[in-house]
Amino acid sequence: MDQNGTLRTSIQFIMRVILALVCLSFLVTPSTSFKILVYNSKFGQSNGHFMGTIADILVEAGHNVTSLIPIIEPSFNDNTEKSHKIYIDQTEKTKQITEFLNSDATNWFEMDTFDFIKQFLVGTPYSDRFALQCEGVLKEEQLIERLRNEEYDVFIAENFDMCGIGLVPLIKPRALINTAASSPIAWMSDEFGLPSALSYNPSPTISHVDIHSMWSRLNNIISELMYYRFFASSRWMIEDLFREKFGPDYPSLKGISSHAAYTLIYSEPLIDYASPTLNRVVYVGGIGARPAKELDEHFDRLLVLRTRTVLISFGTVVMTHRIPENVKRSIVQAVSRFPDVTFIWKYENPEDAFAKETASVASNLHLAKWIPQNDILSDTRLSAFITHGGAASTQEFMLKGKPGLSIPIFTDQPRNAGLLDKNGLGKMFDKFDLVDTDKFAAAIKDLLENENYRENARKLAAKLAKKPFSSKEQLIRTVEFAAEFGGSPALRPQSYDMAFMEYHNLDIIVFLVIMFAALLVASARLAMLLLRSLVISNLKWK
Repeated sequence: MDQNGTLRTSIQFIMRVILALVCLSFLVTPSTSFKILVYNSKFGQSNGHFMGTIADILVEAGHNVTSLIPIIEPSFNDNTEKSHKIYIDQTEKTKQITEFLNSDATNWFEMDTFDFIKQFLVGTPYSDRFALQCEGVLKEEQLIERLRNEEYDVFIAENFDMCGIGLVPLIKPRALINTAASSPIAWMSDEFGLPSALSYNPSPTISHVDIHSMWSRLNNIISELMYYRFFASSRWMIEDLFREKFGPDYPSLKGISSHAAYTLIYSEPLIDYASPTLNRVVYVGGIGARPAKELDEHFDRLLVLRTRTVLISFGTVVMTHRIPENVKRSIVQAVSRFPDVTFIWKYENPEDAFAKETASVASNLHLAKWIPQNDILSDTRLSAFITHGGAASTQEFMLKGKPGLSIPIFTDQPRNAGLLDKNGLGKMFDKFDLVDTDKFAAAIKDLLENENYRENARKLAAKLAKKPFSSKEQLIRTVEFAAEFGGSPALRPQSYDMAFMEYHNLDIIVFLVIMFAALLVASARLAMLLLRSLVISNLKWK
């Protein structure tokens, strides 16, 4: 080929590359980085895990994310490594209540936290911390001014600690997205515009509702009412704080929530109880699930000791080493009955006297101060999981295709435990029955030998892995849509603007009852008149 031919070929090749790049530029949508503020109140491990995960996923998607973190419980992790963090120190009043809740006076294993009266006694100071910490937030006037000047596209806040929701009119984001780190609890349903459906949708402390039993439905309603009560005081106190500082016309928390662009709920519809929903509610269950990392040598060695391995973890709120001695001994004795099974137990103080004693009682039990839970649950060598039933842990092991035994300790854990039975993945076990070694050993035996649990867990995990749209994808697209367009009035239900009587059609029911009663009275009078007329006519005939 001559020199001119080579040059012509080179020019044609370059032109083709340029044309391809031009066509590609039309196909690729230019990405926009939005400014997002996440209110990540540091008070619960599951809540922090949810909000922190949201923040980091949005950073990975290319957005500028700031996490505002009021510290209520310093020992918990805020779970965000990639967002810019602004901490607000724990107030002295918040510190006092938190220390009380973490003391031996509130040992969660010994306390009947599912008793309605004790729910009230423990729940009220637990939720009152939100208002006490909110005082510290509102004192940061320069910070609030700075946040307003940032002109955020989206503000994401959870309807649990309502201080974040209260800040919306001050910060003035383009869009509010409110969230729930579990299925909606009590006030949340009203604030999201969702019907509670208490005739069949279990309250947090109820594992299931027998829809044909009046007493079961009544128990469910009473449980929900107790949650309304002990979350009420913190909401009233927070509203009072804002109105004292910014005037009596400051919007109500429910009113602010009603104008949210979207609501993100940490629940998986393929697992949870079916209940009424709205178009603006987006379910993002499982967004916290991470790709598994390779286990370190210690845990890898534990998983090859025997053909079956069981992981035991009661979460981060309950300090396992503070569990009553008789309960811990019963657990060890039950475990020792399965010498062909390795048990790994998350135990925060593996150097105490009890930990040293277990080595001689159950050689198949291994205590670990910390465990890589996600990585162990992902390992095919793990046979089952014994858990407290926290929202994050429950969804995590369901996504990994593992059967489980759930031992709920407080709050929404009974409801989460009920999902195991509903999906055929395992059973719920009463924490007060842990002292009964025989009963606990029988539950472990069922967990290990029931092949239906394993098969159902495998099928569910496969189904969740092939959802049309992943929770992560839905989260990113929802936030970006809200950032670009703000709230959509068409998605806001009119129920927010209705009185209680109007929403439940009580005025119509009362009207119909009055009309029916009037009709009965009129019919009775007419019948009496006809009867009297007949009697008089009969007497005249005679």
